Amino acid sequence: MKKQRREPIVLSQMRPITLFLVLSGCIVLTFAMIHLGSVTRFIRRIISALGPVFAGAVFAFLLAPAETLTEKRIAKWMARPIEKHPRLKSFPRGISSFLVVLMFVGSIVLIVTVTFSQVVDGVSRALDRLPDYFDLVTDHIRRLFSADNSISQYLSQLSDKFSATELGMGKVDAVDITQKILSAAASGAAGTLGFLYDVIVGFVIAVYLLISRERFLKQWKQILYAVCKPKTASWIDNRFAIANQTFGTAVIGKLLDSVIIGMLCFIGCSVIRTPYSSLIAVIVGVTNLIPYFGPIFGAIPSVLLILMESPPKALYFFIFIIALQQFDANILDPRIVGKSIGLPAFWELFACLLGGGLFGVIGLIIGVPAFAVVYTLVKQLVSERLTDRVRDEELTPEFLRESLGVTEAIQESGLFSDSESDSPYIQHLILLEDIAQKPEERKEKP
Repeated sequence: MKKQRREPIVLSQMRPITLFLVLSGCIVLTFAMIHLGSVTRFIRRIISALGPVFAGAVFAFLLAPAETLTEKRIAKWMARPIEKHPRLKSFPRGISSFLVVLMFVGSIVLIVTVTFSQVVDGVSRALDRLPDYFDLVTDHIRRLFSADNSISQYLSQLSDKFSATELGMGKVDAVDITQKILSAAASGAAGTLGFLYDVIVGFVIAVYLLISRERFLKQWKQILYAVCKPKTASWIDNRFAIANQTFGTAVIGKLLDSVIIGMLCFIGCSVIRTPYSSLIAVIVGVTNLIPYFGPIFGAIPSVLLILMESPPKALYFFIFIIALQQFDANILDPRIVGKSIGLPAFWELFACLLGGGLFGVIGLIIGVPAFAVVYTLVKQLVSERLTDRVRDEELTPEFLRESLGVTEAIQESGLFSDSESDSPYIQHLILLEDIAQKPEERKEKP
């Protein structure tokens, strides 16, 4: 049975409140387009003022699984006191939220402390050896200029062309340069203080969000069902749940994988006895968050750091990092996140390139999870539309099977899937679910 055609919407037939909202929206949009610069500055000020709230929401989102596991353990230990004193029912949630955030902050402080000391040590060593490196490079350049060949002639012409006099470097005002350096330093210091303020206040907000997350979710649903019709509200809430599940699985799974890779890298560097082992482990772990290009970004500076101290150890580390990344790609990552519906290899690479081109390093990190959300929602929307067309007899099951290749139920057909390469970005964290299960539940598994 075909659906009835909807009649066009006429302004005169709208309810007064709906007409008022439509006209108000048009007026606001027109005003924003006319005063686009002022509106943009105003929005930036709002975003800057709400920076701690955004930071707290990110921290709460990342720490929610760990807080849930901790809360279950604490609630199990305090089962009897809670039965005797019902007022203690909310105590496990509060203490687990505080402990998880405190452990997260402590881990960051520890990593920064250890890494900062090695960075200072490495910079001091590089400065001590800089004269030797400069003499070596100068000697090679002198030999190259003294040689009687076309390369030396080209370099001489290039040096004359871009000399300090022709570039105007001899007329540089020292006071002007000093003012620019001081201005840049002041701007950097202000930006650093602002970032620290957002992070510190964000941790406090994260505790409140973790403690009261169910209440915020209920308030969101109350507003949603009050504004929209029940069917529309249910559809929107379902899409948000799918997006949250997909994005959370991708981000938290990759974060957990990167932490483990960083720890394994530190153990391997300690065995090889490479210099700057803590710093290299942090570099490898952080860059591992970037799909495809992360191992390259982490290996190049690490090899160069070790090469300055010991070339043989740099070779050993290069072999070790290749083996570690193969272990991560083929064993660890699939074990943590599992293999199910996700992005095929082509779309993962596409998401990396698009996110990196638009937003730089941040885009490389969140490009794949964000695209996984879009991919999952589009896939479900296509499945629902095909189901509706079959139900309305606009399409036949034979057409779906023979022309579109849908051989199973539409929601399980894999219209966008790639059977040759499964992506780690799916909807369930297998490892976290196994940890959260009770021992008797694990025994029942086949």
